[in-house]
Amino acid sequence: MEVLVESTPVFSEKTKARSWTLMQVVLGSLFLAACAQITIPLYPIPLTMQTLGIFFLAAVQGGKKASYSALLYLGLITVGLPILAGGLSNSLWFTLPQVGYLFAFPIAAFVIGKLIHSKKNASPLWILGSILVGQAIIYTLGVAGLTRFLSIKESMMVGVVPFIPLAGIKILIASSLGGLWLRWKR
Repeated sequence: MEVLVESTPVFSEKTKARSWTLMQVVLGSLFLAACAQITIPLYPIPLTMQTLGIFFLAAVQGGKKASYSALLYLGLITVGLPILAGGLSNSLWFTLPQVGYLFAFPIAAFVIGKLIHSKKNASPLWILGSILVGQAIIYTLGVAGLTRFLSIKESMMVGVVPFIPLAGIKILIASSLGGLWLRWKR
């Protein structure tokens, strides 16, 4: 006598894919929180490695997941976790001078990721250009947020100028690592 038993998987493929996406988003937000702790305390905007984190996540995760990672990071700040630059906690982060930069993170991540992944075989120059577009978004919204506290000229002087030398290095690192990741993934 032969008994046939039909087995079904405990979790569907769709559930596994969603769980994997959720894990990537959570890890991405924790990565951004870690990048925020590498800081040089400038006033009013500290210099951190968060933009490098945004650039890297956008290249590796793509626009949608990287944007979700940045949004989750903002959500974790909102509930009061001490993951702002230098380990600060402020659930009213949207009242701080760095509000524009923080708001720009999910937007820049989405745009960079979509640009990079819009080409099947993105060239290093395309990746670099995509990251430069994201950096422009971050600077634009960052300065716009600073103008609530300072004049436009002062906002540019304290919100862009001191960051340019290190921004160039971060952009080169992110485009190199992103390019290596995309080549390895193919």
